Amino acid sequence: PAGTRLSFDMLGEGARTDEDARRYFESYAQAIAAICTAGKSGSVEEADGISVKLSALHARYEFRQKRRVMDELLPRVKALALQAKQGGIGFSIDAEEADRLDISLDIFEALARDPDLAGWDGLGFVLQAYQKRAARVADWLVALGRECQRRFMVRLVKGAYWDGEIKHAQEQGLPDYPVFTRKCHSDLSYQVCAQVLLAAPEAIFPQFATHNAHTVAVVQALTATGQPFEFQRLHGMGHL
Repeated sequence: PAGTRLSFDMLGEGARTDEDARRYFESYAQAIAAICTAGKSGSVEEADGISVKLSALHARYEFRQKRRVMDELLPRVKALALQAKQGGIGFSIDAEEADRLDISLDIFEALARDPDLAGWDGLGFVLQAYQKRAARVADWLVALGRECQRRFMVRLVKGAYWDGEIKHAQEQGLPDYPVFTRKCHSDLSYQVCAQVLLAAPEAIFPQFATHNAHTVAVVQALTATGQPFEFQRLHGMGHL
């Protein structure tokens, strides 16, 4: 339909060896080149984009390997981000499991502060509302955008790894879970995060990913007339 834009993702990522990571890097580079060639738009908000899994670009993407990740993974991500900037498209850091959130934020902050990526509003982050830290991360993204004097694309989702998060926490014998265990709490977190993102249009271009009609209505009720934002859905799902 007219006005529809696409954000492309590659399923099944997850490097187990450095050879895997380099192969995924080449696949992402080829995908970005294809998206940039397919169509040029007046602004990054009107262009198609891509989501990148950091766990696909490094076989040891974990916080205890932070120094190695920053030395080896960050240059790969930056190279892809520069390619996206040159093509004028959106480039989102995709969501990972809760125990990788801190390292994902470190990578994102490094990209946000990199002078080579300045003047480009296509850098994005996928925020999972079912994580108990979601609202604080939303605040952090707003503060970082204001400090860097740039606007980020933030895709707000409910979350995709609930079963795995619960099982992992149980295996570790943790006293609590990193995610909400009731849907109503995740829904409320989504609304709170939406309010935070919508309140900072100078720092955030919000992208609300949902197939839930009630969530769509909530976002519409929170949005001021003429305020820029977009709804997103998985292809083949959530038709209105």
